[in-house]
Amino acid sequence: MDILNFTTIQNKPRWVKALIYGQAGSGKTRFAADAPNPFWFDFEDSAETLYHWPDYKHIPAKKPFDVAEMRKDVLTAIKDPDIDTIVIDSITTCLDFYLRQYMEKQKRDSYVLYEADYKYATQVFTDLFGFLQDAPIHVVIIGHERIIRDTESGNTLGIFPDVTPRLQQAVTRLVNVVGYMQAEPSQLKGTTRRLYVNRTKIIEAKNRLNIQQTYVENPIWKELFND
Repeated sequence: MDILNFTTIQNKPRWVKALIYGQAGSGKTRFAADAPNPFWFDFEDSAETLYHWPDYKHIPAKKPFDVAEMRKDVLTAIKDPDIDTIVIDSITTCLDFYLRQYMEKQKRDSYVLYEADYKYATQVFTDLFGFLQDAPIHVVIIGHERIIRDTESGNTLGIFPDVTPRLQQAVTRLVNVVGYMQAEPSQLKGTTRRLYVNRTKIIEAKNRLNIQQTYVENPIWKELFND
């Protein structure tokens, strides 16, 4: 073969790039905390939640001032042998935080947003996700859920990550796993957690890692992603 600088599929490094979204209290934060050597970009005071489990107290956490600082931190993390995973918790709050910060820099009312503002945020975060996709490190993006219901019956029509539709398209295109976390009360087992990694009629999910199940019950990072 005359082509230079190639590698075989089996020898390419496999980085998990995951968007995990779902109900509050469904276990998203703890699932992400079990990723290998995480660094936590904390926009929701997740440190308060993780503080109650001794195994997670050592996780470094930070709230970057802006997206540019976050990119610099990711580049630093890539070179750090003690960091294997970047966690953004959550993309919903992160987007809101930086969008309102942008509005304040423009000396505008941060609660009056226009379509152009959302387009700007979509472009900035699409660029950020493209950067994270190419980064040689695991990435977990945590998100809230957005539920669409039928106005007459109240039936659930769809469950999606709680970001703008344009940003959702950008994120789901760039990551290799979109998982929906759900907590189901059970009299026999207590609370059962389900991580949907393949789409259903109403749940947005996907994976490029050949996970066959529609959902994984009580998921554990190391078992699911073979770390």
